[in-house]
Amino acid sequence: MRERALRILHFSDIHVGIPIRRVKWHKWLSKRSIGAVNLISGRAKYFESAEMKMKALIEFKERNDIDIVINSGDYTALGLKEELQFAQKIVSPLMQSADNYITVAGNHDIYVFHKKSHKQFSKEFASVLHSDLPQYVTDGHWPLVRLIHEDLAIIAINSARSNIRPWKSSGFISKKQLESLETILQDEKLKNRFVFIVTHYAARLANGEDDTKLHGLTNAREFLSACKDIKSGAILCGHIHHKYSVQPEEINIPIYCAGSATMEGREGGWIYEFDGVDIRSTPLKWDGKRYYSTLSS
Repeated sequence: MRERALRILHFSDIHVGIPIRRVKWHKWLSKRSIGAVNLISGRAKYFESAEMKMKALIEFKERNDIDIVINSGDYTALGLKEELQFAQKIVSPLMQSADNYITVAGNHDIYVFHKKSHKQFSKEFASVLHSDLPQYVTDGHWPLVRLIHEDLAIIAINSARSNIRPWKSSGFISKKQLESLETILQDEKLKNRFVFIVTHYAARLANGEDDTKLHGLTNAREFLSACKDIKSGAILCGHIHHKYSVQPEEINIPIYCAGSATMEGREGGWIYEFDGVDIRSTPLKWDGKRYYSTLSS
């Protein structure tokens, strides 16, 4: 047991945007045109205070001695270069300790089908996309592994992809990543460690069922199968804009969805306190001015 439990902040789906009028016309010749309609018709208002709320989240981290920060994706609304740059700027205080910030891209961060989509995300977040076990990287930066002290491992898996068809927002984890994940979990360096698996898409909804084919992780069952031998750990995700936890029947560990940290009326996330053996999970809440939780003293 540790003298003081590690404190881990897990948040997601902040969806920062820039004014529509600042987007160049040729950027609309894609799925973004539909995204823009959704923003104009009302979605944007739910994230108007994202920057202010992120400042409050940074203050929460400092007040509560958070050791590790995990973001499970969807930094932006439309995956624009300017949005990614803006998002990186406002979360950068959380990234100052690069070894202790773990993230994945969300589907909105690589919103359109373009060869540069993943490259732009990688460029903006390059300082935190390094792995402690680079020999297992098979797909861009993924799987990304962080070994924390002697008792904790965090494995980030990319599940986000651009969808050519504008009505689809589903995710997929490549076969190479799943095979690499299974190999990583057998590595001696992970023996007896608590394991967090981080991905954007939720492998199960709050009711324990699969998400829809148009919105969910299309190979969720294969992903959960790759995690079936984890005895001590948790799967962390976002994508669904309300926080919840659920225990799938086919694996030993729970899923925690962080919801959205900035969506009006649903602000939140999770705090995990790791004592060296297990975690204590505490909801992160918003009172209209600041984030708070019932962290143990």
